[in-house]
Amino acid sequence: MIKTLCIGEILWDTFPDKKVWGGAPANFIFHTAEFGADATAFSAIGQDDLGTELLSVVAETGINLVAERLKYPTGKVDICVNSEGVANYQFNEDCAWDHLPLTSELMTLSQEADLIAFGTLAQRNEISKKTIHKALELKKDSCKVLFDINLRADFYNKEIIEKSLNYTDILKLNEEEIVILQDLLGLSIQQIIDTYKLELVISTLGSEGSCIMTNSHSFEYPAVKCKVIDTVGAGDSFTASFIINYLQGMDIPEAQKLASKVAAYVCEHKGATVSIPSELKPIAEKGLQV
Repeated sequence: MIKTLCIGEILWDTFPDKKVWGGAPANFIFHTAEFGADATAFSAIGQDDLGTELLSVVAETGINLVAERLKYPTGKVDICVNSEGVANYQFNEDCAWDHLPLTSELMTLSQEADLIAFGTLAQRNEISKKTIHKALELKKDSCKVLFDINLRADFYNKEIIEKSLNYTDILKLNEEEIVILQDLLGLSIQQIIDTYKLELVISTLGSEGSCIMTNSHSFEYPAVKCKVIDTVGAGDSFTASFIINYLQGMDIPEAQKLASKVAAYVCEHKGATVSIPSELKPIAEKGLQV
């Protein structure tokens, strides 16, 4: 079974009418479990009621949450969704996942993982940034590293992105992040692939669908039509579906088509951690092999 690991934020997504657990790395790792992976999320939560509640809720899912309980508050983000289903985010600061400790358990998880996912948000604090980088340095040679750039507010800079790309095999970004990244680095996406020797770049393009690039090919696929309730977690579900199927030998166009259907399904439901029907995860139904 493929072992997937994310390192970064786990938090409460707070909507006007309810709250659900989330965070981009945790959303992604949840969906890898949906597609049959042995999935672990490494993060930190507070010694507060929100932390206790988060542990209880996540225990009911298919992922293993390894979360240190710290003196800082549990992370949360206020989310407002506009009339087009597009979300805006406001994060609390100096929370538990800003202080990720480098534990012996994390080091073991990093050494055993077949896929490690991380982003920029949890690197806004020097403590968590150093922990993430050290964990990535400990990975085995066959492990793939997914960098979901996930640019939020002012919680990133050129140094963080360049250092992160040096660890990366697969880069994931959306249509807004493509523009920001190219401007920040002064490079086209193709030049970024060549400079950092990336295996793949996964671009989710909202209503325009998706584009997946290698050093020699570009694969485009239109968005699957659906009734959008909200877009929270759609990109994470797309990436998880695509990556798990791709790592199992499915070709890029087929994996991209299936992932597009998964993202559309998530868009038709509220929240990011939506259970995926069996017809959208054929490889998972057969069982995963490393």
